Amino acid sequence: MWWIWILYLVCIVIVVYASSKLAGIVDELDKKTQLSGAFLGAVLLAGVTSLPELVTSVTGALLGEANMTLGNILGSNVFDIAIIGVLMVVFCRHIVNKHLSKANVLFVVFTLAISVLVLLCMIFDVAVVIPGINVNILTPIIIVLYAVALISTRKSEPKVIDKEKSDIPNKFAKYSVKRLWHEFSLFSLILVGVSIAITFLAENIADTYSLGRGLAGALFLGVATSLPEIIASFQLVRLGNLDAAYGDIIGSCLFNFGVISLADIVFVSGTVFVSDMQSLVLSASLAFAALSMLIFGIIRRRGKLLKNSMSVQIISGVLIVCSYIAFLLISTLAI
Repeated sequence: MWWIWILYLVCIVIVVYASSKLAGIVDELDKKTQLSGAFLGAVLLAGVTSLPELVTSVTGALLGEANMTLGNILGSNVFDIAIIGVLMVVFCRHIVNKHLSKANVLFVVFTLAISVLVLLCMIFDVAVVIPGINVNILTPIIIVLYAVALISTRKSEPKVIDKEKSDIPNKFAKYSVKRLWHEFSLFSLILVGVSIAITFLAENIADTYSLGRGLAGALFLGVATSLPEIIASFQLVRLGNLDAAYGDIIGSCLFNFGVISLADIVFVSGTVFVSDMQSLVLSASLAFAALSMLIFGIIRRRGKLLKNSMSVQIISGVLIVCSYIAFLLISTLAI
C-alpha cells in the first residue's frame, strides 16, 4: 500500500501550496476592499478550508457511522483551536500588540456556546427528535446560532487598518481586486479538490492500519482535514494579518458545527450526537479550549487590561494546547 502514502504526500504538498497562496490573496483583499480580515477569514477562507469536513462527515452520516461523523468534526475543531494555541506561543512577540476585532471575539463566544450545548446534550443523553423530520432538537438550535453569529459579526464594527503589518513581501500586492478574486476562485477549487482527496486517502490509511473508526475521525482524519487551516493561518500571521488568521480558524469551527447539523439531518438511523466516552472528552476539551481562547480574546480586545499581557497570552496558548493533548491521552486510554 506504499502508493497510498505517495499520493497522500503529493496531496499534502499541493494543499500547502494552495493554502499559502489563498492566505496571501486574503491578506491583499483585506487591504484593497471594504471587507474586514475577520469576515474574509471566517466566512470566505473558512468556508473553503472546511469543505473537506463537510464531505467526509456527510458521507459518514449517509453510511450510518455516527461515531466517525461526530469524531471527525469535534476532533477537527479541537485541533483547529490548538493551532491558535501554538500561534500564541510561537508568534507571541508578533501577536501581543495586535488588535483582535470584536467580530472574532463574538465568533469565539458562539463557538463556546455551541460547544457547551453539544457537551450537555451528550452528558444528559438528550435524544429528543423533532417529529416529522427525525433530527435532534439541538440541530435547529445550532443552525440558528450559526446564522445569528454571521449576522452579528457582519455589523460588529468598522474595518480597522493595522499600522503594524508585516514587511514580508506579498506577490499578490500588484494584482487588481478583480484578478485577486479570480485567483481566489482558482486556488479555492484546487484546494477543495485536493483536500477531499486527502481525506479519503486518510480514511484508507486508517482502515489499512486498523486505527479504529472513532480514533481515525478524531485524530488522523481530523488533522488531515485541518491541514489547510494550519498553513493558511500561519502564513496570515507571518503577513501580519492576525484578524484573518483567527477568523479562518474560529470560522472553521463554527462552519463545522453547521456540518454536524447537516449530518444529523441526513443520518437516518437516529442522531449523530452519540454520548460515547471519546465524544464527551472531545466536547469537554473543545469547550475548555474555546473558553481559554475567549479569555485571551477579551484581553486582546481590552488592550491594556493587564500589564503583562504577553504572559497571559502564552499561558492561554499553553492551556489550549494542553486541552488537545489531554484529549489525545484520554481518548487513547478509552479505546
